[in-house]
Amino acid sequence: MNESTNHSPAENVIALLQDYTPHLIDQISPFISRLFNALANGHAFIFVHADEAELLAQASPVVGQSDAPLVLWGNRLFLGRMFQLEYDLANEIKRLSSPKHELAQPENIALSLQNWFPDERSRDQQTAAALALTQNFTVISGGPGTGKTTTVAKLLALLCGEQQPRIALVAPTGKAAARMSDALKNALSKMSGLPENVAVFLAQLSGQTVHRLLGLKPPQMLPEYHAQHRLPLDIVVVDEVSMLDSYLLLQLLQALPTHCRVILLGDENQLPSVNAGAVLSALVRSRFRLPENTQIQQILSSKQYEMLTPPVAKLTISQRFDDNSGIGCVAKAVVAGDANLAWAQFSRFPDQLIAQQKTPEQQANLLYQQQQNYWQAIDNQDIQTAFSHQTDVVVLAARRADAELFNQAYRKVLQRYGRIAQPDTVWFAGQMLLITRNDPATNLYNGDIGIVMRQDIGLTAYFFDSENTFRAVPLSRLPAHELAFAMTVHKSQGSEYEEVWLIPPKKSEDDESKQGFNRSLLYTAITRAKQKFVYWGDETSFQAACNNQETRRTALAQFLLKIDGNSINQ
Repeated sequence: MNESTNHSPAENVIALLQDYTPHLIDQISPFISRLFNALANGHAFIFVHADEAELLAQASPVVGQSDAPLVLWGNRLFLGRMFQLEYDLANEIKRLSSPKHELAQPENIALSLQNWFPDERSRDQQTAAALALTQNFTVISGGPGTGKTTTVAKLLALLCGEQQPRIALVAPTGKAAARMSDALKNALSKMSGLPENVAVFLAQLSGQTVHRLLGLKPPQMLPEYHAQHRLPLDIVVVDEVSMLDSYLLLQLLQALPTHCRVILLGDENQLPSVNAGAVLSALVRSRFRLPENTQIQQILSSKQYEMLTPPVAKLTISQRFDDNSGIGCVAKAVVAGDANLAWAQFSRFPDQLIAQQKTPEQQANLLYQQQQNYWQAIDNQDIQTAFSHQTDVVVLAARRADAELFNQAYRKVLQRYGRIAQPDTVWFAGQMLLITRNDPATNLYNGDIGIVMRQDIGLTAYFFDSENTFRAVPLSRLPAHELAFAMTVHKSQGSEYEEVWLIPPKKSEDDESKQGFNRSLLYTAITRAKQKFVYWGDETSFQAACNNQETRRTALAQFLLKIDGNSINQ
């Protein structure tokens, strides 16, 4: 066995540098360990003190300002590949931001915007649509129910002239892509005055994963489309951008022709990607601004124009959650970091917000009682009804270990009710599965939810296909997967459920249990719910999470400001 497999990535790098630059190893090895620890937590760099920066500046050739294993940029220290990644991503954003669009008959566009966004509650949407019409790269950020998909549906309708553009709708996961397709079709069905040919054209658009669009296939995961072989597209709409890590977004942007309009949708307050990066929040909070476009002043009121900060448009008015919504009120308080106000909403909305403490066994028993419609559909071998009730209640956990603990408790409940024959039974009817690895061969992708059903041929897994149709996949062909009666909050992103239960980390005397249970995770869990949110913990843990704002360290915003041609000015 290769000895390197027993070592951490940091130890392997230190060992490699020991062979080539032994005189520097004592000087730089502590920084390498810190960098890999930061990378594991999603950060692109670490901050160093002035005396550390002076020490590192003398560690050439291992440490440099661009082409080196470690890059020192001011008081930031990067792994060389992370520095290059964020630098390249900033360059791609600037490349795709450069084309300017001249609107034909802006007065007609202005009239269409007024007709399709007629009231005060849709003013933010109108502003976002106008921004995307006049520039090539647009970020539209907003929470649940603020109308991101509605805005895009109307925007695409305005962009469909005599020559219909080549459009791609993409998302990080299969279920997010499916939701995107459904939301677009729903928005189109509510639009009046839409030309029939445009309605038909847009209705046939279907969401897909970024991996599928790029043709990324295991094991090498080399894309079919890239900077030397770009996608034949005029418009790409990317949903749930907060879930995209920097590397995957870079691959996507590099594969787009310069003229292609890019529209990024997401919620900046949600959890960032599992891997390194925080692209959406970096773009929203960056001071990077596009040059003024005088045409946009012709299609917006002066007040709307003054509030714009291109390339970002923020949607702030929720059509789903108003002041009488417990979920909307608690989510708003969590985003504001007002822990006392957030907890007070549980008393104000006792039917929508519930906080209680029970053991995993008690929770599992309660879930089974609430899933009777789901289990009745399983008994009836009714695939469509089973999927419709799969989203009635979902159990989310802050940590993977707590999700696994709940799943084990739920298996015991199912065994007691005769739905699982033996403790070691592998497959059973009604089993919920979560795909954890992309597999183009079966057209299954990370995040897809499946249900095991009993059919005449025996047990088979079914997955949502399109238009309320489902396809069977033999159990023997399933890619990597896990039980999904409970899942982590990260894995729930891109989904919505009628009722959400959140299991916080178990109490611990050390600080490790607090790491990761933060404001963005709490907000993400709350906003997966449409009707009810249940918190399986106490006030102390809830408020601690609300007060714990963990911010990813990324230099993307600074690179967008600093890049000048092919150089970075420090």
